[in-house]
Amino acid sequence: MIPVPLSTLIFIFLALGITVVCALWFWTFIRERRRETHRRHVAVQCRICSTAYLRDPKDKNAVTICPVCNTPNERTRLRPI
Repeated sequence: MIPVPLSTLIFIFLALGITVVCALWFWTFIRERRRETHRRHVAVQCRICSTAYLRDPKDKNAVTICPVCNTPNERTRLRPI
């Protein structure tokens, strides 16, 4: 068996814990960023009533109908929050 001092063992466990927490935080950050990009890709904002609604991502039409005011809208970039 390899003799390991207690202080070294505590340091190793702390380092592993911090590494796991940082990896989980980074993974969550990347996942949320990817989800927000997808949300912005499928969202359309009405130019008349400013309602944001989802369009079908498989639909290739550039023009959609607003569910609130029935106005045809082209998909444009959403303004940042």
